[in-house]
Amino acid sequence: MWQSSNEGYTWSQLFPGETFLAFYLHSYTNDRAYLITDSNKFYYTTDTGRHWSHLTAPTVPNTFGAQVLHFHPQSDYLIWTGNQDCEGRGENCHAEAHYSRDNGRKWMLVEKYVRNCAWARDSELKIDGSQILCESYRDKQGSQRFFQGDNPLQLVGGTRFFQKKTKLFDHVVGFAKFSEFLVVAEVGKLVLPAFGYCIDTPFYLVPSIAFIIRIAGVFRWKDLCGGKVPSKHASRDTRIHRS
Repeated sequence: MWQSSNEGYTWSQLFPGETFLAFYLHSYTNDRAYLITDSNKFYYTTDTGRHWSHLTAPTVPNTFGAQVLHFHPQSDYLIWTGNQDCEGRGENCHAEAHYSRDNGRKWMLVEKYVRNCAWARDSELKIDGSQILCESYRDKQGSQRFFQGDNPLQLVGGTRFFQKKTKLFDHVVGFAKFSEFLVVAEVGKLVLPAFGYCIDTPFYLVPSIAFIIRIAGVFRWKDLCGGKVPSKHASRDTRIHRS
């Protein structure tokens, strides 16, 4: 890892001998950055790289393709997703998420057997600052590397730093945040209102966007396949309600 403080005219190597897997700029604070090594040691700066320090994460970085660090508008709040029990044959290899409220000095477990955990709050979505959202596997045993469709991902929301958990969806593809919206893709039935009917959608095909959550409330696409299907002339407004 090399660093320049003069637009690339000169360079200095950071921590020779270390192997780095990822580099993260803090999403909400311009003066903070993080260097992720191949162990549970990570380096961080709080002054735009003038000085670097290191701390110990609860696990080694995950090898499941998940983002290792997630950030919060409260700068010291972090979520780390890493590997657990993956040495040797790894019969119970899985990803675990931990959170910190002091920039990584102390860590607390969020959830085991997860694909992704992130803070619900960001600069636009001003909801409970302690809330965490996790894509969490229903059955928490065995090797996560070999999970198939018979062990669905549930979307779980937890306030009080995940101490008070609520299952929001039984089988999701994923979720994403943008601006003041949270969009969740859920496996289920695909609604084709233009033709006036519904079809089953296997998990490996096209999922439907199930929820849009906004600060002002929760807007849900109606479960049209379980009830009245609108005519092909139905407007978009008739297919959305606030719960």
